[in-house]
Amino acid sequence: MASKRSLLCLLVILLVSSVRSVSLAAALVTMEAESGILGAGFTNGSDGGIEYISISTDSVNSGNPGNVDRVATYTVLFPESGTYNLFARIRVGSDAFNDDSLFVGNGFGAKSPTSNDDWLFVNNLAAGGYTAPGEIVAGVGAAGSQVWKWVNLSQFTNGVGETPRTFSVTPGNLEQTFQIGAREDGLAIDRLAFGTVETAFAVSNLDAGTLPPSVSLTNAFPGPEGTALHRFSPISSGVNADGANPAAGLSSAGGLLFGTTLNGGLHGKGTAFFVSDDGSNFMVFHAFGSAADAGHPEAGLIPAGGFFGTSLTGGANGTGAVFVGGTNGTVAVLHSFAALDAHRGTNASGASPSGSLVLMGQALYGATAAGGAHGNGVIFSLNTNGTGFVVLHHFSPLDVQTGTNVDGAVPRGGLVLSGDTLYGTASLGGAGGNGVVFSIRTNGTGFTTLHSFGAMDVASGANADGALPCGGLVLSDNTLYGTASHGGHGGAGTVFSVGLDGSGFEVLYHFSKMDTARRTNADGALPAAGLVLSGNVLYGTAAAGGAGGAGTVFGLRLGGGPFTTLHSFSAAATDGTNADGACPVAPLLRLGDSLYGTAFTGGPGAAGTVFRLPLMMTPATAGIFRDTENTVVIHFRGAPDSTNVIQATTSLSPPVVWQDISTNIADPGGAWRITNSILPIPTQFYRSYAR
Repeated sequence: MASKRSLLCLLVILLVSSVRSVSLAAALVTMEAESGILGAGFTNGSDGGIEYISISTDSVNSGNPGNVDRVATYTVLFPESGTYNLFARIRVGSDAFNDDSLFVGNGFGAKSPTSNDDWLFVNNLAAGGYTAPGEIVAGVGAAGSQVWKWVNLSQFTNGVGETPRTFSVTPGNLEQTFQIGAREDGLAIDRLAFGTVETAFAVSNLDAGTLPPSVSLTNAFPGPEGTALHRFSPISSGVNADGANPAAGLSSAGGLLFGTTLNGGLHGKGTAFFVSDDGSNFMVFHAFGSAADAGHPEAGLIPAGGFFGTSLTGGANGTGAVFVGGTNGTVAVLHSFAALDAHRGTNASGASPSGSLVLMGQALYGATAAGGAHGNGVIFSLNTNGTGFVVLHHFSPLDVQTGTNVDGAVPRGGLVLSGDTLYGTASLGGAGGNGVVFSIRTNGTGFTTLHSFGAMDVASGANADGALPCGGLVLSDNTLYGTASHGGHGGAGTVFSVGLDGSGFEVLYHFSKMDTARRTNADGALPAAGLVLSGNVLYGTAAAGGAGGAGTVFGLRLGGGPFTTLHSFSAAATDGTNADGACPVAPLLRLGDSLYGTAFTGGPGAAGTVFRLPLMMTPATAGIFRDTENTVVIHFRGAPDSTNVIQATTSLSPPVVWQDISTNIADPGGAWRITNSILPIPTQFYRSYAR
């Protein structure tokens, strides 16, 4: 299987025309256990002000309560329709696993106390549960016995190996009857609660009967005008409210930024979220990992009137999936990758796709990092409706001694399309055993290795061209640009370019060697993501190095221009926390005059961040033409789409007084112009700055 960072990619298509108008309603309804209609076998008790119910005798039944005396009935008025989890505040007695089971009605309505089909057997409550106010009551938990704790009854397995199902409330049927049945006399029940499935309820919320606040943390972090748009919250027992460890870049649609997290969320298998570009309106619209859902999304979401994605795990066989979903929380698996041979790691279709998909018309193209005929991954195509899955290429076996082959192995960075040809990287294999750049036509013919990265020095990890390319490629003017995560002169990776036909391979930048003790350097190290090209500047992330040893955001001007470290993420404490995030492993998104990205770890929750940084602006140049005695036309060229303020003064002698005369937006080529009418004066000076 692929590494954990390569676990999931999800295919999410939004089913709404305007994502700004979509909201996920949260709802919670609680009831005291003693408020129901109790069968004669129940007793009431009190523990330090906590009123509870329990049953007076044990039952030997494991399929149903046995009689009406052991059934409690409640009338529940739901605030709105939706799908709900069932929670309970309980205390397991001193006999632990002999005091920890009950029955839950199999759906709403009155049940027969002697029918196994009418009841779900909920067992093994002794070890689970949550007590701390900030803990999210999502998974099983580990609170133990003889304490008051909240449990999510929808997460516990019953006596026949099934999962107690959620409860669906339809419009017009908000009032429902619900029943529980007693089994063991040592189980005390204080309170019951129904909460919407896509809402993260903490112990404090269930105690107070209140909805959690929306998760939105917008805080400045040290850096060149940088902003942490969202800081993911700490995980407890693998779960949290908003997700953890974003391994994918962001996409933009409807004025919002969309992304995924690899881990965390209500089921511990990642989330899909959106956030405004100013950090407001953060919302998780899907928590991955329930039933046959996708899980652990590593790749970004591809917008196309919606979003497409893949998952490293999940699907019918747990080996990954292509899925479609919406901001209402629904996800449907379009394709499940086949089960792997337990010994060889092979299958017919590939497994664990980790890179983003490419869309052309009604066809999707992608790659898997595992599986296939030789266990080294495949390139595949699939129709957007889930039909027509085809493997275009199986990556060949690696030599067991040298790790080399002809075509590469383990593609992780996604694909880029030009005409009828796909281009990508494979992180291993090739003639040097350190990965390749390849091309292949969309019909599966013409696979070509464009460049094989060379062998590395055993001691230093250095080589001439880089090694282990994990990120995707960016294409401009018949040239591909990418990163290699290792190798190069410093053993810390490279930025490279290569022609579409494999000619003209060039290393544009060698990342410097890191300090062996502190893992720091000036420019960053181990670039694991692809690049974004804006104007004549390549922007990217390095997962390590920098002043804090936690990675960098960088810019590299083409044509022999300078390399600039835009931001060094601050050093993380021993618990993994810092202010701004750490270990950025995803590509950047350029919007306007800003770069948006994700950091895999760090932040106050040690679970990563979403951040924004300004573009590295191209210095503006100007040409001035005097049309008449009183009018000049000034032509400027600077950063594409940048916002620029033009100022003028009549003298450069101190004190210089500059006055704003114009604010202009550069076109995609970086050009703009102004016409300025001036008095008949001998001299006028101008300057511009990017805002």
